[in-house]
Amino acid sequence: MERISVTQAVRQFSDLLNRIFYQGVSVELERGNKVIARISPVSIASSLKVKDLNRMFAELPSLGDDAGVFAKDLADIRKQIPLEKTQWD
Repeated sequence: MERISVTQAVRQFSDLLNRIFYQGVSVELERGNKVIARISPVSIASSLKVKDLNRMFAELPSLGDDAGVFAKDLADIRKQIPLEKTQWD
């Protein structure tokens, strides 16, 4: 994946969007040598086939050290939200 500075992205925004749309590239934007955003084409998701799901999940960014904290946060949220009752309950 290509990485460019936010300043470059601002100066070449129209060209950057054209490359993302027509060439299907994804770009990481960095500020001060730290990635702060990622721009990817939407058309990839709309044409995704079931057989490509494993590849798509493998390409997602890793949570790294935050994975445990994220799982705990989700569990805490689930405890706070009451289960929805349906007519079949």
